Amino acid sequence: MALVDERKIQVLKYIYDNEPVTGYKIATDDDNDIEYTQSYIYDVLGELADEGMIEVAERESEGRKRVHYQLTENGRLLLEALDKIDS
Repeated sequence: MALVDERKIQVLKYIYDNEPVTGYKIATDDDNDIEYTQSYIYDVLGELADEGMIEVAERESEGRKRVHYQLTENGRLLLEALDKIDS
């Protein structure tokens, strides 16, 4: 059993590199290694938000409200700690 869910780490890293970012962008960006369905991405985003790893912010984009995600301080600290372990 993994202590850290790899799918969540993939999404956190993507958000870190591209924040703020929409769930749609995460699911449809061909330049990333995340190969989950859009609905699965939104499930992961919900879990990360519930765990305090990301924040949700609504912003208008092209006249439509879209939900953008960015890391919280806890999300950043987790990625930094994992990076130190990998080093």
